[in-house]
Amino acid sequence: MGFDEELIEAIEGDFQTSDLLSPPEKAAIKWAEVLTKMTYRGENPEAMPELKKHFNAAQIVEITMVSGFFNFWNRFTDSLQIDIEEAPVMNKFVKSATIDPADYVAYMRDGWWNHEDGSGGVTKGNKT
Repeated sequence: MGFDEELIEAIEGDFQTSDLLSPPEKAAIKWAEVLTKMTYRGENPEAMPELKKHFNAAQIVEITMVSGFFNFWNRFTDSLQIDIEEAPVMNKFVKSATIDPADYVAYMRDGWWNHEDGSGGVTKGNKT
């Protein structure tokens, strides 16, 4: 859905030195990593100031919420030993909605994270 193998490898590897990611993307990935490892207070005090260079308060809340949700979901399903659904079960969901990958990629490329002013095609407040 718009991510090639090179980009995935960059994110999984040393994303901070990758030329494939912008400084805002690197800051958001670092913040998600810091939240996941719960090192935001002592080991990574630079993570939040770096995030604030690129995102306003509402955007930081959104990034934190998304990362926090996935951290919660992973811990919840792992602790209850809930397996990822088998392919036949997941195929039932495929029939319920159709998303054109090109439309999804266009939507994601027009997101606020890809615009200097944070607008992404919608009106946003000033960065704080």
